[in-house]
Amino acid sequence: MYCVYKIKFTKSPFDLNEDYDRLSDIDKEKIADMNADSFFDYEEDGVYTFFTIAEPIEVKRYLGVLSENLVRFELIDLSKDVLKGNFDIDSEVGAKVEPLDSMKFSFFVDDLNDWIYNNLDIDTILDRISQVGLDSLTKIEKEFLNNNYNV
Repeated sequence: MYCVYKIKFTKSPFDLNEDYDRLSDIDKEKIADMNADSFFDYEEDGVYTFFTIAEPIEVKRYLGVLSENLVRFELIDLSKDVLKGNFDIDSEVGAKVEPLDSMKFSFFVDDLNDWIYNNLDIDTILDRISQVGLDSLTKIEKEFLNNNYNV
């Protein structure tokens, strides 16, 4: 099962490139072999952050390389928050996206919406209805209800 992750580093992309250059060939290959369904990255205030949709084992392998090489990061599994409507990528990142990255961001949002749809279930939708009401469900949640329950 794929999950949604945010990985925030304490360094800029430039500094992380220097760290990457110091990795062994084996560690570089492990990083290159990370199989992610989708990702989006950006830099803000000199700090590199990326979001990814990937299997937990892939993320664990990637983070293992980072940890072994003393690269500091913060990992947040956003999966439950995304499904419950407690995390909105547009609110978190949308205004920070550089014009050149807008298409890449748009593709990630599309992939994230597909992930949400494919991971929704009726219990999650019912919880959301009790929290925000039927009229305040997201477009994806309404589409899920319509396609699966003719609501």
